[in-house]
Amino acid sequence: MAATPLPVFLVQLQIAKGLIDPLTERTMNKGGDQIQATAKKNSPFLTGSLMRSIKNQGVKGSRGLLTLSVTAGGQSTPNDVDYAHFVHDGTSRMGPRPFLRNALNKHEPQIVNELADLMALLASGAGGRISGSISRG
Repeated sequence: MAATPLPVFLVQLQIAKGLIDPLTERTMNKGGDQIQATAKKNSPFLTGSLMRSIKNQGVKGSRGLLTLSVTAGGQSTPNDVDYAHFVHDGTSRMGPRPFLRNALNKHEPQIVNELADLMALLASGAGGRISGSISRG
């Protein structure tokens, strides 16, 4: 059975057409790399498959919205890691080990501050035509 990747971090910026700056994407990807590294460091380790399955999927854009996803599980390694969500969220027989959520919680304030600073900088140069929201996935 193929696993659905576990979304961890979602950042959306509603940006006026033509004003998506490469700095925004770079800032978001840097944050995703930090979340990925911390999640890998903190993931439970038996065979290493779960740790290897943690990926920064990068930034995707559609109609002015940018989304950053860091995932765990799926068929991204030679062994299916369809159990990632059970490890992360726990089961009736096993407590949760939220390695992804903890990584997000550690890096979220810095990422939010960097994006807010960048949005303010872009808005000042765009005559205030940029609005944004940051939400947790």
